[in-house]
Amino acid sequence: EEQPRFQSAADKRAHHNALERKRRDHIKDSFHSLRDSVPSLQGEKGTKTKLTLPPAFPYEHLPFPTVFCHG
Repeated sequence: EEQPRFQSAADKRAHHNALERKRRDHIKDSFHSLRDSVPSLQGEKGTKTKLTLPPAFPYEHLPFPTVFCHG
């Protein structure tokens, strides 16, 4: 894949910021999907990430977004 060419450092920073925002949104959406897949957490809107993971472990066989498989 060809890397984009930037006119300035500001363009490079803006591109990086957009990619990082997209990455964070994907992670957030993936945690919402995980939370909604765990019966004891379904319907919870303010569940924190650290509270989402422990109850989810018995459900690790369920197909979750690939964000949970990548480091």
